[in-house]
Amino acid sequence: MKASISTTSVANELTLTSQGLNWEDTPQASCYEGAVQGRDLLKVIGQELAVHLRRSQEVAAPTLAVAGETYYRKAASRGHYQTLSGAVVLSRHLYQTSAGGATLCPLERNCQLRFGAATPWLAAVVSCKLASASAGEVAQDLGKSPGVTLSAPYLHPLAHQGGQLAVEKPAAWPLAAAAAPAPVALSATGVDGTTMAVVSEADKEARCGTRALDNQAGERLHPEYLGTRPAAGKVTFAQRFTACVARVTARYPNALHVG
Repeated sequence: MKASISTTSVANELTLTSQGLNWEDTPQASCYEGAVQGRDLLKVIGQELAVHLRRSQEVAAPTLAVAGETYYRKAASRGHYQTLSGAVVLSRHLYQTSAGGATLCPLERNCQLRFGAATPWLAAVVSCKLASASAGEVAQDLGKSPGVTLSAPYLHPLAHQGGQLAVEKPAAWPLAAAAAPAPVALSATGVDGTTMAVVSEADKEARCGTRALDNQAGERLHPEYLGTRPAAGKVTFAQRFTACVARVTARYPNALHVG
């Protein structure tokens, strides 16, 4: 089964065409078999959409200027990428300086493929699943989708990269606490921590904190959580959580604040 995409910008139309699927026979099959055929069709469409989106980010200029250096286009080569619809392959250009060394792939940079061959959306889904299940279970769950065959050793570094990105983002994303839906009578602060063994390092303490807003009847209105990975001195947690407490205290000055 194959799929192709055509677009009409004037009419804002996108047409998906599938080949190799006898959909007329699907209503005659069982509901399960029909659902499987529909799943396979969505997989092919998803793969073609992934390729189409990445091709739109391709660069084919003869040279690129990056960080004061000139990179020259090399012959097109095939790139292999992992998506939630399965693996896709497409031709793209690499660039390299006249002195050789590392190559650049504009398509991968433009598509924010900082997770190796995985798309950002796949990395986000894997990170979310690994928060509540083992890598083996996540690999088995993803394997229910046709064409998606990812091993546990592949998923571990993918989630690690996603976690590192989350650690880096708070400075760039100053998130304001959401407003409580009713008058706040009580603001409660709680902190805790536990010592954890870190591979190839000394034991360090992971910290977590909560800010809970309650109404006069003691009903929870809005909880806010902050956690940090094991670190020496707890400096990062102290700075971030102190700012969180100060922000909430200033927002609800008439509430009773307890810790």
